[in-house]
Amino acid sequence: MLNHILIVDESRLVREALAKILCSCGITKTAIACIENADDALEYAQFSTISLVICADNLTTDNSLNFRDELVKILNVEQLPILILSKKPSKDQPQNINTPSENIVELNHSITLAPPFKRHRVINALFELTQASEFANCAERSNTADTPDKMVNIEKNALQDHKPTILVVDDESSNIDVAAGNLRSLYRVIAAKSGQHALKIVANNNHNISLILLDIMMPEMDGYQVCKSLKELEKSANIPIIFLSAKALVEDIKYGFDLGAVDYITKPLNGDLLRARVATHIRLQQQNLALAAQVTTLKENAKLREDIEKITHHDLKAPLNNILFETYRLTDKSAAKSINRAVNNVVNMVNNSLNLYKIEQGIYRVMPQVTSLNVLINDAINAVTTVSDAKNISFELSGFDVEHNILAEPLLCLSIFNNLIKNAVEASPSNKNITLAIRQNNHFITFQLTNYGVIPAEMRSTLFEKYSSSNHNTGIGLGTYSAKLMTEAQHGEIHFEILNEEKTQFTVSLPLA
Repeated sequence: MLNHILIVDESRLVREALAKILCSCGITKTAIACIENADDALEYAQFSTISLVICADNLTTDNSLNFRDELVKILNVEQLPILILSKKPSKDQPQNINTPSENIVELNHSITLAPPFKRHRVINALFELTQASEFANCAERSNTADTPDKMVNIEKNALQDHKPTILVVDDESSNIDVAAGNLRSLYRVIAAKSGQHALKIVANNNHNISLILLDIMMPEMDGYQVCKSLKELEKSANIPIIFLSAKALVEDIKYGFDLGAVDYITKPLNGDLLRARVATHIRLQQQNLALAAQVTTLKENAKLREDIEKITHHDLKAPLNNILFETYRLTDKSAAKSINRAVNNVVNMVNNSLNLYKIEQGIYRVMPQVTSLNVLINDAINAVTTVSDAKNISFELSGFDVEHNILAEPLLCLSIFNNLIKNAVEASPSNKNITLAIRQNNHFITFQLTNYGVIPAEMRSTLFEKYSSSNHNTGIGLGTYSAKLMTEAQHGEIHFEILNEEKTQFTVSLPLA
């Protein structure tokens, strides 16, 4: 008589679907027991009779037949039929076989059924295993009347069970029932009746646990010890833990938080409060996981960008170096010098694009050296000679009669002054001079650039931000952004001001050598 059937599976939907199939064959609900894990099933067997077991093949880390053998010892019976639901499709069987025994393996009063777990296949397997009349009659009806639309696909139902998993740890079954009863409609709930059992469940890592509800007062290993052990394990260190306890003293609560718990709920449990706090911490955990995934993606993207930058720089610098070498062959030394200067500027820009990226990431190591500011400014002026001559713009120099040395990186500084002077020439009206002044101020050398033309009012507050303007004809784009980053990376300062709504003045201060 099949009056004591045990269904053991971690998925509630699988258990419910199997129970529904059994009931459709005439098995009464009272004859069916549904349990989530192997340990609880073994405990159930100590107090109940079992005549048939249906379970998943990943129920334990051991063989499912060994689990059946443990039940046989506890029940003190000679044999116990077991239907094992394999989580992996059979690779040796065709996908479309219409025989009743498709993907079924029978061995030692056991049958292993491979996916898909459709109603008629489950019934046929149960009949082959037990030869029970209930399954015989139902199997005949299933084979003649079932259509694909009517078949119950347990595997599909299981895949829909994407609820967050909560582990309830308590030595009292009544407390587990209260917590599970309040949460089961919203979450997938599994249970452990001891600290050791909880650690074993987490260590197996089969359940993707989102949160742990942990009782404190348990024998052998109390909740505090369990929490400490969980936080010491890498795979469980970030799982949020909420203590459930009748201990309501401030020092008890504080100790729980000190161990790493995220919350503390006192017993007796209030269902509304429990659901609200669990929902809050599940949401926070999901947000933390999402942020961690984003950080990982950003790190991967940053590494990829750096690799691409390095490859691009290598590919660009080779032909540019060839040009530099060939300029020495030109008979027109003036043209050769101009080409040489322009190519060097391009090489510097290529180098500095990677430097800028490293500065953004905070991984750039500044290597300052004594550098002539006068030489850098003159090089930057020479780089824009073509544009300034075309607009009939002259440079008025002040303070250049004295050599000013700064403690900085020459290439970074050249990029700063190239950007600022180039922007000034492009923004300045024709026939208007640009003033460049150098002076010493305490421990800094200050460079000041003043040109006619003003930055539009709507852009002034964001001028130093990245991509502050897409209109590169105005000379405002990445130039001011990179100038600010490179200046501050060398412990300098940069700012601008508008003079009488007629002129723009940039000031750069760098450490005195």
